Amino acid sequence: TNSQGWTFTTLPNRAAVMRLGNAVGAFFKRINRMAENPLLRHGLRLIGRPELAGYYRDYHQSVAEGLADWEERGCDRLLHGAPAVIIVGSIPGGSCPAEDALLATQNILLAAHAMGLGTCLIGFAVSAMQKDGRIKDLLKIPREENVHAVIALGHPAVAYQRLAGRKKAVTRCVQP
Repeated sequence: TNSQGWTFTTLPNRAAVMRLGNAVGAFFKRINRMAENPLLRHGLRLIGRPELAGYYRDYHQSVAEGLADWEERGCDRLLHGAPAVIIVGSIPGGSCPAEDALLATQNILLAAHAMGLGTCLIGFAVSAMQKDGRIKDLLKIPREENVHAVIALGHPAVAYQRLAGRKKAVTRCVQP
């Protein structure tokens, strides 16, 4: 349909990136505090909401370590010290807004690589922004806008050596 409902929000300097990082960190501090409560985890599971228990099992420890690294040593495990971030979103109304935004994201990743820049998709930031509208408010992103990707962008700290390991793709050939 060529609706072009994608949006791009840039955080062009480290100070702006830090604002995002601090807001995402505060969100996950709150989530970790809730997840540490076994009664809350089990109670939610009993009413058909197992997400907090799953978060506790899969992410609580690594998030706690990342937050401690940030607070105690200034080590940025969320945004990897990136000097800039691009947030890719979409406005409501298009026929395939998420797909369009993610295709645009892939083009940004390829273009950045061609320019010698490093990128990293930050899924924890996307999740936090989807669940806590205050982060969007902080960045002046309208609440009705959907965030699909957060791209940390900068010059790579290490030289590219080889492809990362990949699982074998599931492929099919269907013939009449």
